[in-house]
Amino acid sequence: MSHIMGKKIFISREESKAQDFIGPLERHGAQIFAQSLITFELRHSKLHENLLRQLSQYEWLVFTSTNGVKYFFETLNLYEIPKDEIYHLKIASVGSKTQESLEQNGIKVDFVPEIFDAEHFSQAFITEAKPSNVLLVKGNLSRQVIDRKLDEELISYETITVYNTVFNEQAQDDLQHIMKHSIDAWTFTSPSSIDAFIYLQDSFEGSLSKPCFCIGHTTQQKAKEVGFTETYVPKIFTLEGLAHEVIDFYSRKGES
Repeated sequence: MSHIMGKKIFISREESKAQDFIGPLERHGAQIFAQSLITFELRHSKLHENLLRQLSQYEWLVFTSTNGVKYFFETLNLYEIPKDEIYHLKIASVGSKTQESLEQNGIKVDFVPEIFDAEHFSQAFITEAKPSNVLLVKGNLSRQVIDRKLDEELISYETITVYNTVFNEQAQDDLQHIMKHSIDAWTFTSPSSIDAFIYLQDSFEGSLSKPCFCIGHTTQQKAKEVGFTETYVPKIFTLEGLAHEVIDFYSRKGES
């Protein structure tokens, strides 16, 4: 029998977008509670239109998330700028899921790092792609890792912030209901989802001693900052990697 059988695992994604995580765990007998704690909205700015009508001046277009892809194309549509305006650009993606999202939009990706985080992307992008004139697509809470590296290397770039991340107030009642189920482990897919987890409930201290699985090191750092005492990160920073980390954790625990 699987050591994870019957365990109650929370994931900070809505069920429809967390199947790569939910599937492997449910096949091992775990019970999954999926709830998105944050939501996203298109960010309007006159500056966006000005930048997007001058795409010919850029060599590289860099995407750091699937949300960046979604809202970038929504912004193009908002200003009635045809998609083929970016066809002359080289495209970089920070990870495989962002790459998939771009390809689903008919966009060929020219650069993806071997390790899917901003630190490894920044170093590999500059060393291997040798970029100039970069347009960096971001959200309002995106980290400054890539920006700083481009600054250090004196590479010309602009940023376009196409979406805002906001706490999902409508999830509060659902989260309170989930808390009553004696969750065995918490899983978070971004630092902002941890911030929302704290914001949306009156009492969370009892959760902090439970295992906390984080999709990457930045999310893990946030988990430690708010008080989680036992945190884990997968080798591959994807939902599938996260699922396998949870399964391996309970397997190791069962054998010890």
